[in-house]
Amino acid sequence: MVETDIKGGLVLVCADDPGGTSSVNEQDDRYISVLADVPMLEPSNCQEMKDMTKEAFNIAEEIHLPVFLRTVNTVNLSRGDLIFGKLGVPRRRGEIKGVPISFDRTRCHANILNKMEKAKELSEKSEFNRVITFNGIKAGKRIGVVASSICISYAEEIIGELGVETELLALGFTNPLPEKLCQDFISRFDELVIVEELSPFLETQFLKMAHEISAKTKIWGKETGHFPKAGQYRLETVAEPLAKVFGMDNPMPRQKGAKIALAARSLTNCPGCPHRNTYYAIKQVVPEDAIFANDQGCYLLGGLEPYRMSHAQYSMGASIGLACGFRQATGKPAIAFIGDSTFFHNGMSPLANAVHHNYDITVVVMDNGATAMSGFQLHPGTDRDAMCREAVPIKIEDVVRGLGATFVEVVNPNKIEETKEVFQRAIAHKGVSVVVSKALCKLMETREKRGKGLEIPAYEIDQEICNQCKVCIDVYGCPAFYEVADKIYIDDVQCTGCGVCQEVCPVGAITEKGAENG
Repeated sequence: MVETDIKGGLVLVCADDPGGTSSVNEQDDRYISVLADVPMLEPSNCQEMKDMTKEAFNIAEEIHLPVFLRTVNTVNLSRGDLIFGKLGVPRRRGEIKGVPISFDRTRCHANILNKMEKAKELSEKSEFNRVITFNGIKAGKRIGVVASSICISYAEEIIGELGVETELLALGFTNPLPEKLCQDFISRFDELVIVEELSPFLETQFLKMAHEISAKTKIWGKETGHFPKAGQYRLETVAEPLAKVFGMDNPMPRQKGAKIALAARSLTNCPGCPHRNTYYAIKQVVPEDAIFANDQGCYLLGGLEPYRMSHAQYSMGASIGLACGFRQATGKPAIAFIGDSTFFHNGMSPLANAVHHNYDITVVVMDNGATAMSGFQLHPGTDRDAMCREAVPIKIEDVVRGLGATFVEVVNPNKIEETKEVFQRAIAHKGVSVVVSKALCKLMETREKRGKGLEIPAYEIDQEICNQCKVCIDVYGCPAFYEVADKIYIDDVQCTGCGVCQEVCPVGAITEKGAENG
């Protein structure tokens, strides 16, 4: 893509996740921009997110390269006032010119390097690379601060709290770095503090630039132990090292833990989530030595208590291929879990491979009609496209049959006994068996019912019948159940009225409120 001399603006958005809030790792994707030889912008707040997106398209069109817009979770989840401004150029019709094929790789590589030199010129004069001056108490030494991404906001606030005289080099155009601006900044200070999350991406380059200009500036950062290389930064993460370097009292000391031991709460699916019902049904019939390959989505929580049905999970669409490998390597039953949106994203190719090679695995497609974990985005299985226009929904079961699978069943996981029977047959089937566990996400279903003014039933436990076996809590694991003084109750606030617990309770102690017993 980088070598094809793109004429139209192409911006690649990458959302890194320091702290691994909703990712399987803390991968620092800033290095990808260096490896791929593409410019990179890093917003530090909502306004820059909007402004940089617009500028990224301008840069891409000017130098004919894709532009990397790298953000982090803290920025993504922030909110603030926004000056929208003009959208810029009107929508244009694209053109395809020429055939972008060349077997002269050296010439192509040289062309990219020339474009990156132009990008360096743009970085030097970019408004997103700026020096912020702070007036205040003078330290005994000249100390400067360098930051990027969300750490710019953190550094600004902490410097303000410290009340010291300094300068902050806020870097938003971070590949290529503006070398002249950076080297000039280095030369003006006795010491520099580099504030950035994850890897020492900026720090390494500043050490290199300081060496090139023979500067004696001491650089404090991750390599000196001032900042951690792992985890999501918070204000207190930045406050302590900055205060130490400036010789000031920490304005935001880390809070001490609670004096009393708080009850631990594990992650779990929402009350009424159909994924819980799928896991519960499978757990009742699966062989004890089965191996489970999971994927990215709400259903990943099935790997936690009380189900523990995940031996591996890596990336979107990996579960099916993993299950094939597990079956081949161990000879044990292998079950792959994959969501509906993930199936369309990257599940069809590994399923075709599994069918083609006749792997003896069971694939469970958790179809809740939504990309629920990341914001309910639409996908090809829904009746609306990405712009909310009417679209043709693609049935997953039809796609699976088209790929050649001979065992394909669709179940409603809210009907536990029927679901268990299907999974018994699926696991016993020789070859690829696919079960589409289809039930609407409970959050969406509840929203629709409330929008239509429909009543959501409530349930209660008959204390005379309940024998406190705790199947509802310890085995089924619905968070709407709680225990007080050796008695089990249902939290009306959390309960979504799915009623599946009635089928789960072994003694029939759960009834709908207002319903007659008998």
